[in-house]
Amino acid sequence: MKAFLTKYSPCLLSLLLGVSAFLFWYLRYPQALAYQEQLQLFLFDGEYLADRMSAPGGIARYLAEFLVQFDNNLAAGSIILALLYVLLQVLTWRLIRRENSSRSWYPLSFLPSLMLWFYMGDENVKLTYAVALLLAMVAIVAYPYRRSPLFRSLYLLIVLPLLHWVAGPVVLMLGLYAAWQEALRHQHYPLSLFSALFSVASILLCAPFVPYPLYRLFYGINYNLVIPEISLMQCFIMAVCVLLPLLMHFLPDLEGKKARTVAIVSTVTLALAGIFGIPSAFNDATYEILRYDLLVRSQQWDKIVAIAEKKQPDLPLSVASLNLALGMRGELNNRGMQFYQNGWQGAFPSFNKNFESSIVTAEIYYQLGLVNTAQRLDFEAMEAIPDNNKSARLVKRLAETNLINGQYAVARKYLKILQKTLFYKKWAEQTLPLLGDEDAINQHPTYGRMRQLRLTHDFLFSEQELDKIMGQLVMQNKDNYLAIQYLLFLPVLEGDQQKLMMYRNFVQRIMQSQEPNPNPDEGGETHEQ
Repeated sequence: MKAFLTKYSPCLLSLLLGVSAFLFWYLRYPQALAYQEQLQLFLFDGEYLADRMSAPGGIARYLAEFLVQFDNNLAAGSIILALLYVLLQVLTWRLIRRENSSRSWYPLSFLPSLMLWFYMGDENVKLTYAVALLLAMVAIVAYPYRRSPLFRSLYLLIVLPLLHWVAGPVVLMLGLYAAWQEALRHQHYPLSLFSALFSVASILLCAPFVPYPLYRLFYGINYNLVIPEISLMQCFIMAVCVLLPLLMHFLPDLEGKKARTVAIVSTVTLALAGIFGIPSAFNDATYEILRYDLLVRSQQWDKIVAIAEKKQPDLPLSVASLNLALGMRGELNNRGMQFYQNGWQGAFPSFNKNFESSIVTAEIYYQLGLVNTAQRLDFEAMEAIPDNNKSARLVKRLAETNLINGQYAVARKYLKILQKTLFYKKWAEQTLPLLGDEDAINQHPTYGRMRQLRLTHDFLFSEQELDKIMGQLVMQNKDNYLAIQYLLFLPVLEGDQQKLMMYRNFVQRIMQSQEPNPNPDEGGETHEQ
């Protein structure tokens, strides 16, 4: 048994890293995967590929976006992230073994993976950075340090500019690694200087030919969703990937008891750093909002309420998600005040020009039947994505709202786009035959219902008149129980008992009315704003 553990312990540790990463992302933070997936629209299209290849780091971005689309399946997305961490660890170990033959240093090869994992706790860090990092590590592992100076020079002359265009500023990693190798191993100082300078020059030389400021070329065009002034963590990870293996050149080849002691101590230290350090990088408030958004997107109303019963949400977007879930279960008026409320903001969060708040608010309006308002907010949410990407989730919703409104030419445009995707293609192909088929749409369990709920006359409204809009929805269709609940809940949030009694009487009169509901297919297009 001891011999087995000695022989296979490195493989077991790598397997443990992969399994831990999979369970972490799949069970604890699946909302992070869903968030990244809905921030892009990956198309199997030559024009899309050409657009990505037209900028430094574009190939890494294309590969990353190809992988991120699999986050539509949370298990697949978690497996991909786990494999990336393990691959980075294996490549780091290859470099360490180049400098030091002692297996006791194996635990140190996990350090870059753990740091990358920690860094990705920021929801704005895109998978492009991880893919670029791996591409740079592959180029470093392939560095022909045993070949002739001429061969090494040719390798750098070709690979440095190529790596910059493929992966971006991580090219500096190869330049730094080669510079150290030439200085430490070969004492070839001219080649060492050339490597360092040419890696920087490969970035500077392309600056006049791309529409980005110079600082973006050094930072990375698509490494982050929101570009900060500088990311010390990003630079630190790159430096550790390069310098950690080189430091092994100065450490002794350990054997016997001393080697086992070093291996055990470093393993325990890194394990504790990962267990306690990585979760601290994940902001609780941010990921609470993303979690509720994921559950709203998948319409898991029961799970939303169950989570809120364990820990009451107190952020406007999470409270709004809970209230929507209660309303979809028909429990908003009975149970709404059992939870924390923050006024009308907890029912209808104010519109802000950012992706997450707009998309949550749009979902509430959509479920109520305010189809055009939901369409406007979803479109503006997509335009507010910081890196100018489109969103597969929102393109799908825009196709649905235009289908409901009878705007078939616009709906067809969006469906044709989704036909070029992997995970939305089947849905688009199933939806295309509905275009222009009024009977099929009216009989559809979702779109037919939304046509019955939507308002059929033109009007404007402000956020201060939402109670009146709920009244309009009830008058349009007295079976709109969600609108009835919100209508009666809003005065409760205000503490206005007189208005509550007035609205109850109004609802009672509507429900007792024998007049048929207005035909949703008559009248003008709805243009509520």
